[in-house]
Amino acid sequence: MGKNAVKFKGIDFTGVLQTIGMQKSTGVLRIDGGKDTHFFIFIERGRIVGADTFPKRLDERLGNILMLQGYIDREELSNAIKLQKSTKKKLGQVLVKYGLVDEDVVENTLRRQIERIFFKLYTSPIQKYVFETIDEIEEANRMIKPIPIENFILEIAANIDELPEIRKEISSDSVVFEASTDFDRTKVELVWGEEATVDDPGKLTSVELHVLNLIDGINPVERILLMSSYDEFTTLKALCSLKKKGAIVMTGEEKEIETIIKSMERQEIKTGSSTSLIIVSILIIILSILSLTISQFSLFCTYFKDFSSYFLFK
Repeated sequence: MGKNAVKFKGIDFTGVLQTIGMQKSTGVLRIDGGKDTHFFIFIERGRIVGADTFPKRLDERLGNILMLQGYIDREELSNAIKLQKSTKKKLGQVLVKYGLVDEDVVENTLRRQIERIFFKLYTSPIQKYVFETIDEIEEANRMIKPIPIENFILEIAANIDELPEIRKEISSDSVVFEASTDFDRTKVELVWGEEATVDDPGKLTSVELHVLNLIDGINPVERILLMSSYDEFTTLKALCSLKKKGAIVMTGEEKEIETIIKSMERQEIKTGSSTSLIIVSILIIILSILSLTISQFSLFCTYFKDFSSYFLFK
């Protein structure tokens, strides 16, 4: 298999992609993102067929994202991962084969993750790129149906112009929002498209309502972007609009509640997704008693808030 590495210097991300696209090349574009993070874009005859990151691979993220969005539960994901290891197939293929998730859902989720990589690369000051030409892309790196580079560029670039305005309201993906107590969602009118303007907080689009329902005062923007059924830019735009309308308010940064989130995740693994309401209630009582002796009151409050929200909006 012949290989030839080409280094690009002093050219922005768009220029690098356009050059590769015009040459109809096949290979891997490698980008050093700093902080031990590396990006890989897989291109076949000038068309994008996949992208990945290291050390956190997209295939690893896929299962967690599908779980966050409610397509599968933790047990199903665990079983799928075991099958993946034994069959050497991609996780998405395993999930589709055993009827856990539709093929279109896997395809769309992977594409959104690839778009997210492009979104980061478009807004980063990276100037060093290495393109390694190869004869063909390995099957493991084929994640989506081939998309011409020029099409992908147009889709991403169309959103970049609005990003600075959005970042004025949402400066970091580690920001945590909660629903505003002054916003009465029972009086909100659901409208279509651009009819819901910032000047009229009484109207929300279906996208804004969807994103509003993901706000819980615990998950940072980073996780909301993964949980959302819409692409990253659409979700960010909805968050920005909700903030301007006073529907959500910032409560802090993720690092302030990181310990609580990790504790919740550990407890969730122990209890399992199929735990009955009776058992959960008993656990809450136990946690409340323990909190008086081992200073775990903050964790108990977090659980109490979660369950209260569940019953209020069920």
